[in-house]
Amino acid sequence: MDYQTLQSQYDRIYSYFRTTCEPFDFLDWDGKILEVWDKDKVVETYKYKDLRSFITKIKK
Repeated sequence: MDYQTLQSQYDRIYSYFRTTCEPFDFLDWDGKILEVWDKDKVVETYKYKDLRSFITKIKK
């Protein structure tokens, strides 16, 4: 997956999580798995297909 696609996906994911979820420190997205980090530990993990179910603008 190219950098531009990953960045576009990350931007959409970040926007969604910033406006709808509990505060977090950062998101780690590799195009397949999203890890939500808070205070130096992973607090949630999502697979791409799970994210697609609630963030409809994410495309491969």
